[in-house]
Amino acid sequence: MTRRYPAGPQRLLRSLNGRAVLEAIDEAGPITTTDLARRFPLSRPTVAAAVGLLLERGVITEVGPVTGRKGPAPAQYEVNADCAFAIGVDVGHRKIRAAVADVTGRVRARSEAEQLGHRGGDALVGQVLQMCVELARQVDRPLEDITQVVMGLPAAVGPDGRSLSYAAGLPDAGRGLGEALGRVVPVPLVLENDVNLAALAERTHGRGTEVDDFVLVSLGVGLGLGLVVDGRVRRGATGVAGEAGYLPSDRMIAPVGQRRDLVQDHLGARYISARAHSLGLPGDGSPRTVFELARTGDPGALGIVDDTARSVAYVVACVVPLIDPALIVLGGAIGANGDLLLEPVARHLADFSTFRPPVVVSDLGPDAVLTGATTMSAELARESAFAAATTPDAPAEPPLSLT
Repeated sequence: MTRRYPAGPQRLLRSLNGRAVLEAIDEAGPITTTDLARRFPLSRPTVAAAVGLLLERGVITEVGPVTGRKGPAPAQYEVNADCAFAIGVDVGHRKIRAAVADVTGRVRARSEAEQLGHRGGDALVGQVLQMCVELARQVDRPLEDITQVVMGLPAAVGPDGRSLSYAAGLPDAGRGLGEALGRVVPVPLVLENDVNLAALAERTHGRGTEVDDFVLVSLGVGLGLGLVVDGRVRRGATGVAGEAGYLPSDRMIAPVGQRRDLVQDHLGARYISARAHSLGLPGDGSPRTVFELARTGDPGALGIVDDTARSVAYVVACVVPLIDPALIVLGGAIGANGDLLLEPVARHLADFSTFRPPVVVSDLGPDAVLTGATTMSAELARESAFAAATTPDAPAEPPLSLT
């Protein structure tokens, strides 16, 4: 009996072959056509045709012949890094950091400025737009030619990708800000919670590269968790997964009908500064100053550090039984003080919980959110550029019949 197998359109087959060849060049380049042909059950002419199309569409480039081989030196090919550019932005409470990367993820230029949100939402939107314009100019592109922008914000981002909530650090608590950014940025724009982007950075470049389940505890002005489950950042149904500052505090039992204190009422930069001033500690009362005092052995500062560690341990104890992470990563401006926090966090965690995953400190520093934003943006730009370069040509329209 003869079996019949349906054959797809040749343009679709060429598209599939082209994408396979492009992915191989991205993974192994610089690489020759001959070496590419060895990777696929395709003829060399078929691979050569795919390479020719990718060259024509500008997504790969010839980088020179192979040396050290007998016979004519064959050409090598690699992904054209300039075929797409992406911008990542970290809108922090005090600073805005931004970077532009090529399609390979290599950062080509950076920018940093004091955040102007205190002047209102329009000022912040204008500032972000101008920074993006300047970064695009650094790679000789108008902003309209940038393929993707990803922006991290200290807020929960709703399912629509624009509505912001729990955004006390943004003008007017973020109301209308996401929509305004979407209107003025003339290219595809993704808004994402800043801690989620920091967790993505840990997953791709930091402490979480070897595990699929971990929790980033980011502690700075406030507290946020980045939950990575099965290798993916968990955002939740409405975007508020990880807003652990809204957990009820363990420090008071409220009467029926009265709201308990929240974890965020006893944690973060403002709380530390208030405690420092109430104790009469020298200096400006900032967390940086308090932790430096603790390193000198100041008993009041050491007490604040221990108090902070206790709250962190309580949050970890609440989360660990729910998702069973392999690792807890401390990050953020305050969480990065591992020399002072790791021991008391472990000690208090032993009091709160029988579950004790390893606790480590992030080594990504203040660039964690920007790294995550730039990584996501470059990956989206890469996918867009690769898809466009291997999309089948539309079939020619048949001539209109007059009969």
